[in-house]
Amino acid sequence: MSPAERIAATARARGPELSERLTLVADAMSDSLARQLELVAWDREQLIGQLQTRVMELARSRPVVREGPPVRVIERRAQPLEAIDLAWAWLRRGRAVRVEREPDACSAALDVLRGLVPAFEGGALELHDEGGAELPPGWVEGGVEPPTGPRVAVIDEEADRELAAYVLARTGLRRSGVDPRGVKVAYAAGEHELLQRHLRRLWVGVRVGPADDPESFAGPVQPQMRDRYLQAYAEWEQHPEVEVWCKGGVLERAGDPRCYLAPALLHTHGPPPPLPLAGPMVVVVSIDDAGMKEAARRAQAERGQVVQIGGRPGAIAGPVRHVRGALLVERLPPGLPDPRPV
Repeated sequence: MSPAERIAATARARGPELSERLTLVADAMSDSLARQLELVAWDREQLIGQLQTRVMELARSRPVVREGPPVRVIERRAQPLEAIDLAWAWLRRGRAVRVEREPDACSAALDVLRGLVPAFEGGALELHDEGGAELPPGWVEGGVEPPTGPRVAVIDEEADRELAAYVLARTGLRRSGVDPRGVKVAYAAGEHELLQRHLRRLWVGVRVGPADDPESFAGPVQPQMRDRYLQAYAEWEQHPEVEVWCKGGVLERAGDPRCYLAPALLHTHGPPPPLPLAGPMVVVVSIDDAGMKEAARRAQAERGQVVQIGGRPGAIAGPVRHVRGALLVERLPPGLPDPRPV
């Protein structure tokens, strides 16, 4: 049996143990995400659940085992827990893996994998709490890759405006806007008055608070993100073609020295100005149907993602995440106002 075949065989045999460990240490992972990244409860639950699903899908896959250079996988602060299943996928292909932790990234990923290191002979799985900037000689990069393009939403003129507002709040404001896959720009066809009213109610009513408050929708941010957000918001606010639907800024909490941000909601007609986007801000672009489709095509050309809200399937060419149907109150995360007429 070749070295690659031995690594892959070990990963296959230990797959059930990895799944079991994720279940046993779920509470510890949640504690680490809260303590180190200050993620709120519903966000932590979603991240851990998504990881468990990816690991189950990985167990059902049958990758090709092939010799190749060892791979470095990086656990990134902005993309927590993604290194776990990615590293395991490389091991199942027969590749030696070195997992490094980006500065200030959550330690939970390495904690999960640490108990499985002895199962792999010859250092096939290495863990390093502090990643180096230089790739070790003979190694190749294996991820985690930051998203390469923008993630935008397109709102069909027939889409339910309340559903669209909740989708934008959930995807644009989660983690106080630091999620690299969050939606920052939404292209809306048709009338926007009702959409504006629903959005403004959510932006004003969303609950931003400590990570240990189960009713918080989003938690605090690092001072660097606060500064980037305030600078970006100032540029948008001062642009002559931009209308401010909800003012952004810093939220003060008595006796709490951490940084909290009030989300900003902005509006413009036609293509948005090329200004920076950072933190909890969403720009709604009023546009016609043809312009909406062109915006989606442009995002896909930039290797981005498109969320289609409403409309018929296939109305937007290419791969899209299509959201349609009714708003399900029982599936709303904590911290968002309950639906009501506006």
